[in-house]
Amino acid sequence: MYTNHIVENEKMTDTIARIKKTDTLVPNSISQASALLGKLGKTQDSINKIEAALKEKIAKLKEEALKKLEPLIIDRDKKVNALFTFAHPRKEELTKEVKSIVLATGIFGWRLTPPSVQSDMDDEAIIQLLKNTGNSKFVRIIEEVNRHLLLEEKPLIAGINYSQSDEFFVVPKQTRKKPKILTHAIDR
Repeated sequence: MYTNHIVENEKMTDTIARIKKTDTLVPNSISQASALLGKLGKTQDSINKIEAALKEKIAKLKEEALKKLEPLIIDRDKKVNALFTFAHPRKEELTKEVKSIVLATGIFGWRLTPPSVQSDMDDEAIIQLLKNTGNSKFVRIIEEVNRHLLLEEKPLIAGINYSQSDEFFVVPKQTRKKPKILTHAIDR
């Protein structure tokens, strides 16, 4: 026999925590818990099956869309190249007073891109070059909290606390092995 309980479940939506009360049947013995866990496994199998089918449908839809998009993208790129081929030799004439040419059907023109640093070397080589040439001011040193070391040593520092939660987890046996662990933090 199951016992009827009102259980509060927290649901997070955006940044607001909402608490939803549900009428839940709670097992009274380990055998009832085992039966419930079996039912949970079947429910998770159904969820996994639906998610797999959804993933497959999404992949097919993406593939179909890409097939439809490919000729359109090629056509668009040809049109952009044609406009550039027209405009480039006339750039000086077209941009005497403005950088953008406004037409009834749209706008084309030139604009400056944001400045960027270019090099054929990888970042490590650039860092070494900057240090070796006395330009280490151009090497950024990033400071960040070493949380792993804090957790390892746990020094007593005002304003820093250490916490650990006790979470309830369930791993039901499933027909298709897609391990899915359901975890819920236990409220204190």
